[in-house]
Amino acid sequence: MKFSRSTTYGLRALANLVLAKADDSSRVKSLKIIAKEEKASLKFLEKLFSQLKKAGIVSSVRGINGGYYLSKSADKVKLLEALDALGEKTVIFKCVNRDGKITCGKSAKCGAVPVLQKVQTAINKSLRKMTLEDLV
Repeated sequence: MKFSRSTTYGLRALANLVLAKADDSSRVKSLKIIAKEEKASLKFLEKLFSQLKKAGIVSSVRGINGGYYLSKSADKVKLLEALDALGEKTVIFKCVNRDGKITCGKSAKCGAVPVLQKVQTAINKSLRKMTLEDLV
C-alpha cells in the first residue's frame, strides 16, 4: 500500500499535534507553525485539517491565539479512522473489499483469493489497532 501525498502530510501533521501535546482547547497549535515545521503549504494543510475536523479528529480555536488540537486523546484515535478522514483507500486488491469480502466473480477459479483475503484482513486489523500515539 502506498499512501498519497495528502495522507503522508496529514499523518505528519497529526503526529506534530501529538508531539506538541495539543490535546485540548487550552493547548492548541497554529496550522501556520505546523506547515512551517512540516515544510508543507498552509493552504494544503488547511484542506486536510478541514477533512480531519469534519471527521471529529481535530478541533479548532479561533482568534489570535487559535489553532488546532486533537478532539480526543492520541491513544483513542485509530489510524484507520485518520486514513479514512484523509480519504485514503486501504483496499489494496481489486477482488477483495476492505472487510475481506470477495468482490469479483472469478473467485471460484482463482487460488489467490484466499491469500488476498488474509492479507487485506491483516492490514485492516493492524490499522484498527494502531493509534496516533503509535506515530510518535
